[in-house]
Parts: sequence; structure tokens; C-alpha cells
Amino acid sequence: MSRPDLATACAAMLRRDLTLAWRRRGDIAMPVLYALIVTMLFPFALGPEDTLLQRIAGGVVLVTVLLAMLLALDAMFSSDIEDGSLEQLVLSPQPLALMLGMKILAHWITTALPLIVIAPLMAAMLHLPGAVIPVLLLALLLATPLLSLLGAVLVALTAGTRRSGMLLALMLLPLCVPAVIFAAGAVAAAQQGLPWLAPIAWLAAALVLAVVLAPLACAAALRIALDA
Repeated sequence: MSRPDLATACAAMLRRDLTLAWRRRGDIAMPVLYALIVTMLFPFALGPEDTLLQRIAGGVVLVTVLLAMLLALDAMFSSDIEDGSLEQLVLSPQPLALMLGMKILAHWITTALPLIVIAPLMAAMLHLPGAVIPVLLLALLLATPLLSLLGAVLVALTAGTRRSGMLLALMLLPLCVPAVIFAAGAVAAAQQGLPWLAPIAWLAAALVLAVVLAPLACAAALRIALDA
């Protein structure tokens, strides 16, 4: 298979998933609304004290984005399993890991990217200093694709399982702890005027490793799940 054909197949897979997601725009809006509502509740629960809200702002935004992404994680491959297109993808001559990588990218664009866009608004609700918001956005740009890649492997392991949403959450949350710790550590260091590049570098290293290994693990898990 020539490279132009492989590039065309990747572009077609990405375009297909984005088109299907656009037809279900309500599903894209649900995580965004959830994140906004949860963020708005914190000032009401903790009071309007700026110092307290600023101290927890970074962690609140990161955890809220994580939980909002969990809402859409279960649907990553569900429609493909229902209409049989996932079996066709497994049997296609194209590398399965690469095709699944395109599906994960489409899922990140439709789920995590809108959350990153509204992250400055969420941070402003919690009075996070404006100088720290770029560090928060950088941490989210590294942490959210990492969570999507890890989540895709777990979704593949539970493919076809009924009511797998709670199981996915229980399996994914422990894996997300290091990413949340490093991202929140970078934001906290930026708030205190300390160097924050080290945790960002660890996040970037983990993301590079996940980009290489997660699609391969996802492909192997899907083959096992579909053969079972």
C-alpha cells in the first residue's frame, strides 16, 4: 500500500468521524455544559473569597475537564460496533492501529478541544490569575490527548460490554492520577512564580509514549474483544 493511499485513508477516517460527530452536536455540547455547571458551583459552595478560589482553580478545572471527558468516553466505538463498521475496519488492508489513531484524534477534537476552548472562562470563574492561564492551557493540551489515548485502550478492552461506563471510570481514574498531578503541579508552580517546565516536560514525554503505544494496544484489545 502506497503512502498516498494510506494518507487518504487516514484523512477519510478522520473526516468521517468528524462528520458523524457534527450530526450529533448535542453529544458534543453535553460535556461542555457539564464542565461549566460544575465550575459555577464551586464559588457558591466555597464562598466568594478570591484567595481560596485561586488556590484550587487549577485543580478544579483539570478535574472537571477529566470528568467531562469521561461522559463521552463510552461512545468512542459504540456506534461503530452497532453498525458493524468496526469489524470492517479490522478486516481492512490499512493498519488498524493507525486507523484507530485517527478515531482517537477525532474523539479528542470533538470532546476535549471544546473543553480547552472554554477553560479560560472556567478559570476566570475561579479568579485564576490571567498570567497562569497559558500554563493551564498548555497543561490541558498535553493532558487531554493522553487521557483520550489511555481511555481508548480501556474502551477497546470493554468493547461490546453492556453498561461499561462505570467500569471504564473505575479503570481510567487511577491511570489519570499522574497526568492530573503533573498538570496541576505545573499550574500551581506558575501561580507561585516557580519553574513549571519540569512537570510539563513529564506530561509531554508521557504523551509521546502514549501516541506510539496506545493505538497498538487499542488495536490488539479490539481484536481480542471482537473475537471473544
